Amino acid sequence: MKKFILSLILCLTVCSGMPAVSNEIEEDYLDIAADFCLIGDYNSAMSYLDKILNINPNNKHAADLKKGLSHLIAQDKKTFVTGINPLVKQAQEYKREGNERMEYTALINGTKSENAYIAYYYLGNFYRNQNNYLKALDAYNGALSAKPDFSPAYLASAITLLDAGKYESAINPIDKYLTFAPDDDLAYTIRARAKFQIGMYEEAKVDIDKAIEFNNCPEYRFEKGKILYKLENYEEAKELFTKLLPEIQTSKIYEYLAYCDIEMKNYINALDNLNKALILSDDDEYLENKYNEIRAILESDKNE
Repeated sequence: MKKFILSLILCLTVCSGMPAVSNEIEEDYLDIAADFCLIGDYNSAMSYLDKILNINPNNKHAADLKKGLSHLIAQDKKTFVTGINPLVKQAQEYKREGNERMEYTALINGTKSENAYIAYYYLGNFYRNQNNYLKALDAYNGALSAKPDFSPAYLASAITLLDAGKYESAINPIDKYLTFAPDDDLAYTIRARAKFQIGMYEEAKVDIDKAIEFNNCPEYRFEKGKILYKLENYEEAKELFTKLLPEIQTSKIYEYLAYCDIEMKNYINALDNLNKALILSDDDEYLENKYNEIRAILESDKNE
């Protein structure tokens, strides 16, 4: 079904016909790209087509489909969601107008129509944006009940559970999502964050290292630094945070630098980093108390 959908998308643009993909990994990525096409997330679909082309630059179908999606992204053609579930498109138009009531009504009606799983998915996003996590999860489950292989709903469920503080529960849906997208850096990062919150630091480090392998971005390296701190690898954590300073200038990075300094009893450096964290923070009482605590230690050492 997904390949049929992709061929329809392609027919909207530049390709006629559907050559077979050359291996199983490419086929999996094509399936994931199809899922994102279904919900109109063409940028994510593009990323998976790029992964196919990295594996096999001669995959003409992926190359042609990428050209076709470029036209869709540029709005040369109507989005595929319109054809699959017009009520979702209608809801998105209401959303752009700021009409939440009509957006909600269109999505509810969409869940009673053909291809309801897309409407359930967008309904989940609607609830999640309102921090109504329970209803968001119900909607994502509705999408999966209607279409069990609709992988974006697993990812969205995991993110929602993470936001709701249900860290252990977030692991199962992200595990399922990773069976569809085994090299999705965001998924590994979400799982690392969930494991971090429940004290599974070694396992979290494995996941964040995997995410960094696919995407060596500053945010993921910062997550790794936090994990290293929890693993009591203070010197390694501090080195990582220090290297990140040209890329990340936030209160949190100076805060963690200070924590590493405190554990290594570098109180002067800790005080300096806490001061920088306080400057960048918004009246953080905990940081202020910690600053005064370290200053008191230094004063005590001076008087001895």
